[in-house]
Amino acid sequence: MAVQKYLVAASVMLLALSSGRALAQGFEGLDLTDDPKKEEKKDPPKDELDLTAPEKPAKPTGASDDPRKPLKADRPAVERDVTQDDRVKSVQRKLYIKRGRFELAPAAIINVNDPYYTRVGGQIRLAFYPADTLAIALRFALMQTLPSDDVRQATRTLQSRIFFSVPYWNAMADVEWSPLYGKVSFLNSILHIDGYLLGGGGVVFTERTGTPDPANMDLPRPIAPGFDLGLGLRFVAKDFVSVNVGLVNTTYVDTPRGTTKGVTQNLMMLTVGISLFMPFKSTYREAE
Repeated sequence: MAVQKYLVAASVMLLALSSGRALAQGFEGLDLTDDPKKEEKKDPPKDELDLTAPEKPAKPTGASDDPRKPLKADRPAVERDVTQDDRVKSVQRKLYIKRGRFELAPAAIINVNDPYYTRVGGQIRLAFYPADTLAIALRFALMQTLPSDDVRQATRTLQSRIFFSVPYWNAMADVEWSPLYGKVSFLNSILHIDGYLLGGGGVVFTERTGTPDPANMDLPRPIAPGFDLGLGLRFVAKDFVSVNVGLVNTTYVDTPRGTTKGVTQNLMMLTVGISLFMPFKSTYREAE
């Protein structure tokens, strides 16, 4: 009996070992680490049309791939004709044109560089403009010399002698150049300004002109030659009128009363007046 029990136990162990080896050999053929391959979609042939898919809309002209950028249209949404009034020029045209016109300019004058004597008077100026920035002008001025309180104090209190020139009138021919034109804001208004420089020459008639010359008592003193140099501004109100402010220095040589020596005089005059341009409307307006 004992031998039979051992035989049965040995048979069971052999059967168990053989079945485990068979199961191990069966699982060795399976690859459990790789995923099954997905089936790839194949595009239909080019000659076959997919009528079920919706048609994609065409991209408008000027559209970008970025949806945040606005579309660029080839032309404005609302078409209209652009007229002359709709255009804004970066450089506005001048309020008036001086080319081919005459200027008549009366003005009041007063000197600003003599602490003892004041010269006051008036002048008239006639100019012609061959170009808009260039003028040829003739100027005639009358003036009177008035002493100030400083003269009385110097002569009576300090017993001083002041040698001074007494001009009566001058006549000058000047060339004027206007390189500046612009606009300024004044009291909520826009003023057009025209800046100019001038220079020229002429004659000055003084108190000593015509009196006997000490070097030759038979000959009178000649009229003194003079030279002009100045600048000014025109404040343009209309196409034909402007307000002028200028500063003109006239240099001449005169022999004052009480001396026989010629002295260089500088007569710096402040001028305030108006300008009238003729014809009243520029004929060169269409040339701008």
